[in-house]
Amino acid sequence: MLTCMQLEHPGTIQKLRDDYLRTLVAPMDGMWEGAIIAQATFWQIQDQDQPAGYFCLDADKSLLRVHLLDRYQARAQEIFRWLISTHNIQHAIASTIEPLYFSLCLDLQTSITLHSYLFRDHEPVAPPSNINRYQFRKAVQSELDDLVLFYKANTAGGGEWIEAFLDKRLKREELFILFDQQTLIATGECISSPKQPPYADLGMVVAQAYRGRGLGSAMLIQLKQHCYAAGWKPICSCEVSNQASKKAIEKAGFISEQRIVNIQF
Repeated sequence: MLTCMQLEHPGTIQKLRDDYLRTLVAPMDGMWEGAIIAQATFWQIQDQDQPAGYFCLDADKSLLRVHLLDRYQARAQEIFRWLISTHNIQHAIASTIEPLYFSLCLDLQTSITLHSYLFRDHEPVAPPSNINRYQFRKAVQSELDDLVLFYKANTAGGGEWIEAFLDKRLKREELFILFDQQTLIATGECISSPKQPPYADLGMVVAQAYRGRGLGSAMLIQLKQHCYAAGWKPICSCEVSNQASKKAIEKAGFISEQRIVNIQF
């Protein structure tokens, strides 16, 4: 008889997350792992009181992950159908880097739509010829207040996450800035992964008034150079709706072989 029990101990959950990363066919996007999966609720699947695996849900009860122990993978379809039916799960988010979970979702899907592109580095790209007119450097802690204002003005959403996110990046020396004389025009994040070495997640924000000038790709190219010097492999992602970001990422020498998708059951 299959049952489930919510997991509460942070150490237990973290070990499950760490072990799961080693089952993937490509690195997991750092923002997805750090912001979405970190906020999920984790549930252990039990068979006659023996652990069979686990799954996790977001606040909207969307399925985000399913993992089964090796000895239960032969029963994967049975267990997955039980999970979807018993918990009345109507929506999942899965990626092509998660073979078993993604395939199980395909068995029951009624529709699939793209959520995000996952990119890996494909080739080095030379910085644009006009990059020397701008000042590129690492940001410092004393610039936190100005950077918070920049992110709030140039990113979508309420921005509740911004100050804590930037403070952490600054303390770890993972934030870079681009100036046009005295004007901050772009920022870039280069976040090395302690759980998925030697990968580093890249991100960038361009001031709205300076968009369409190739500064997003220029920032990413500079961040790639930083990764090469540190011995890291750069990766990044963008939502499917953000075509401007997608073009900038591709122009910087990245390609997308993997996707995150929305799945309806």
